[in-house]
Amino acid sequence: MARFRRPPVIGFAGDSGVGKTTLLERLLPALRARGLAVGVVKHASHGFEADRRGKDSERLYRSGGQAVAVIGPDQIACFRRREPGPPTLAEALAALPPGLDLVLVEGFAAEPIPRFVVHRAGERPRRDHLEGGPVLGRVELPRTAPGGPPEPSEALVASLAAALSGRLDAAGRAAAHPGSGVRPPEPGPPSPRLPTPEEATPWTSPS
Repeated sequence: MARFRRPPVIGFAGDSGVGKTTLLERLLPALRARGLAVGVVKHASHGFEADRRGKDSERLYRSGGQAVAVIGPDQIACFRRREPGPPTLAEALAALPPGLDLVLVEGFAAEPIPRFVVHRAGERPRRDHLEGGPVLGRVELPRTAPGGPPEPSEALVASLAAALSGRLDAAGRAAAHPGSGVRPPEPGPPSPRLPTPEEATPWTSPS
């Protein structure tokens, strides 16, 4: 059973190709092993193909279906049309099912949500990624050979999983004891300056 009516939303901001997807790909099993049901939102700024060309569901959608649901023994998916325009995080979150403990967001760096800022070793994070919302930490990924994604270390992934799990535990205690004076973490206003090293804990992965 999920701990929250509305699960906490944590972003991962960083340049394209820096390794955000690879990092989340390693982080999700670690969070699942802790018993957490995690949703993921991905910002596809250039659009995407939701189904394989020629499949029955794709043919029904392409023929004019406003929404097409596909269900199998262990999966369900729904493809639906939206009015053309910039995608919003609120719309993506509304499309997720109930029962989640946590939602991780890749992209949507301009949304004022708590985030980890992902960057390559030896490079400074972008100012807009740092100032877009409360920074929980800077995740420094190692440089790799051209064409290869950075590979986060097991220690880095475990550290992030523990940090997120601890944040959820604290929020869950606050929600269970509303009179304690402790409030669950909420999105705050954008930071007016770059966080100091003490304010944004760096997570690093051995190169």
